[in-house]
Order: sequence, then C-alpha cells, then structure tokens
Amino acid sequence: MSKLSDNFGKTFIVTGEVAPPRGPDLTEYMHEVDEFKDMKDKLYGVNVVDIPGAMLLMSSLAGSIILQQNGIEPIYQLVCRDRNQLALESDLIAASAFGIENVLALTGDHPACKASDHPSAKGVFDLDSATLIETMKVMNEGKDFAGGDLNKPTNFFIGAALAPGATPIDGEIYKTKRKLTAGADFFQTQAVFESSLMGDCINKYESLIGEDIRDKVLMGLVPLYSYGMVKFLRTMPGIVISEETGQRIKNAEDPVEEGINIAAELIDNARDMDLAGVHIMPAGKIEALVRLLENL
Repeated sequence: MSKLSDNFGKTFIVTGEVAPPRGPDLTEYMHEVDEFKDMKDKLYGVNVVDIPGAMLLMSSLAGSIILQQNGIEPIYQLVCRDRNQLALESDLIAASAFGIENVLALTGDHPACKASDHPSAKGVFDLDSATLIETMKVMNEGKDFAGGDLNKPTNFFIGAALAPGATPIDGEIYKTKRKLTAGADFFQTQAVFESSLMGDCINKYESLIGEDIRDKVLMGLVPLYSYGMVKFLRTMPGIVISEETGQRIKNAEDPVEEGINIAAELIDNARDMDLAGVHIMPAGKIEALVRLLENL
C-alpha cells in the first residue's frame, strides 16, 4: 500500500510536483530529487508530469522510477495522447513492476495546442482519461483491458484531474462523475487562485450529482512569483485570478513572498472546506514549496 493511499482520508494530504528533464542530462533533475528528499516526511507523493502542453520532456515513467529509487513516493502521470491501449498497459505493467502505485490518469493536451513544441505530432487518444481509469481498475483485478490474464494483479491508487474553473462547469461536473464511476480514488485540481471558485465547484457537484466529493479532492496551488506570471496564467483556459489577487502581486515589495502568503491562505481555505488536501505545483520555485511545508 502506498503512503498516499494509506493516509488518504486520515490526515490533510499535501503532494508536490516535478518536471523531468528535456534531455538525458540528469544533473538538474537529481538536484531537485535531493531537495524533495528533505521534504518527503511532509509530502505524501510527488507528481512527475507527462509531457505537459505537448512539450518534449523525458518520460514520466523514467522520472517516477528515479523518485521511487530515491525513497520519494511518485505519482506517475500518464496521458492518453501519446499511446494506444497496448502501450498504456505496457507502461502501467512496468510502473507496477517497479513498485509505483499512484497514477494520475490524464487525456493530455493535443499536439497542436498553443504550448506544443511538436505541433505536427499525431495525437493517439485511443483511450481517454475515464477509460484509462477503467483499464487500471481491471488491471488491479489481474486482467488487461482486452480481458486477458496478467501474471499478477497491479495495485494502483488511481487519480484524475478536476478543473474547477472550466466553462461550462456542468460539463466538467458530469465528466468528473464519469471518472469517479470508472474507479478514480482521488482528484487533483487545476491551479486554483480563488477559494470561492473551488467552493462553488464542490457545491455545484453536490447539487447536480447528489454526493459530496470533497474528501477525494486535492486542491491545486501554484505560488505566484510575478505579475507577469499572473498575466500569463490569465490567458490559460479555466484559470481565474481575481483583480484583488493580481493587485496583491503587482503591488508587493516582494512578489515571491506575497505569492507564498496567498498560497498559504488557500491551504487554510482548503482545510476550512474539508478538502482532502492540496497539490502544490511550484513551477520551478522549489523554495516556495519548502516555505509552505514549513508552516504545515
């Protein structure tokens, strides 16, 4: 049983995130791994991103194995964009063989999206995130997606994504329910900068679906460190940063410090909402993650 699954619902969960390198030189990645080692007592898992924005990086599987071998519990992100169901199952078998249990199932950004550095790449999308979740559930029962037997069941603790700022929100609510029905054990949200947005999403889910999922949700946080970052994030779908929050960063003597303060307030808000915890995405600013963990 993973540390994440064993503690979920028993304590306030905090997870982090890291990006593997863009190339075979592991020097910088291993430096980040060493920093995460110092934080592992307060973190219940570290996401390893899987080519986000269709921008080339080392595979998340390799990055997750490196974390596992260094005593850090990985949350292996796996996107459907790049692999058919055979390749997805093959990578999942490999992950399980290396003792990786936490997997975040994602559909993945299209190769032609604005951020992509490989816009001519062909998107596969043989499965979507919900059918990938279903695949992991049957693998946990010792079967593959086609009904054949595995030589041993896997033991995946399955995560999915939730976008509280999606519009229309009703579509995101029903998509979330589909993932839950497929077998998702927990959710990590897109970056949230206004706690009211998260609260409205949770309340909308409860009113439409008739159940409360706050005990399965880790609210995503990105510490802001400049007003330029605020302006950039506002161009991304589903991201809401209020004028008040933006002005706090713009007018701060130390924007990094103010960004940490805002994130700390959001952590308190997540506790007040009885969410399962938070997922902190430091966007390359590991020191911001360190500071936030010091106060937990």
